[in-house]
Amino acid sequence: MESMRKEWFKFVAVIRKRLTRKRKTPVSHRDAMKEAALLWPKEKTKLLNRKKREERKAAKEKAKSVKNTQPAPTENTPAQ
Repeated sequence: MESMRKEWFKFVAVIRKRLTRKRKTPVSHRDAMKEAALLWPKEKTKLLNRKKREERKAAKEKAKSVKNTQPAPTENTPAQ
């Protein structure tokens, strides 16, 4: 995932495109930023949740791979 700044500008671009289709006239970046600012908190929460989910998945995969690489104990090992 990229920085929040880059994610913000991606979001503004999406909103700008949406507004242009809706209004049937070109929308400036500045106007799109005003509109995006109203919707950003919800979008930011989605992005942060996605990032957490990906981190959990990566940690789970890492733990799974570490578990599979350790040799399994055998019955012939001496008792201590």
